[in-house]
Amino acid sequence: MGSVIQLTRRLSQRPTICEVPSVRLRHYAGSEDVERWLELRRRAFARQRVGVGDWNAADFAREFLDKPWWSPERMWLAETSSWTGRAKAVGTVTLARRGKPPEDKPAMHWLAVLPGYRRRGIGRLLAATVEAAVWDAGGRQVWLETHAAWKEALQLYERLGYEPTAQ
Repeated sequence: MGSVIQLTRRLSQRPTICEVPSVRLRHYAGSEDVERWLELRRRAFARQRVGVGDWNAADFAREFLDKPWWSPERMWLAETSSWTGRAKAVGTVTLARRGKPPEDKPAMHWLAVLPGYRRRGIGRLLAATVEAAVWDAGGRQVWLETHAAWKEALQLYERLGYEPTAQ
């Protein structure tokens, strides 16, 4: 498995959330979203060789639903309408907490965008949404981790102002 890199960004003001044409954000809406999230994850990370195995509903529950910090308002899905008129999930992100209270830290968790929808501002929209939620809750710094082998992710985080932190 590749090396895990931890990054952080200090927030000096509330991030501006710019709209992305034909994309809307919504929160996790319950069990019907589990398969949609799992499929989005499978497709978004299909080309990655390290750090991503196949998941099922039990894995989703362990990663999110079973965590003490979990709430549906902490997960966002970016959707666009498909040619059928049905909403299609094209991106996701979650605001997690790392560590134990009261020293726990807000963390951007599982930011993913389908390959065909990258470089359209969806990743930036999802990141800004997490950062705004952190700001609104009184936080002024966001953490995340990624794999060194995930070059596209690293480039995005660097463009967004994230910097390596001591591990």
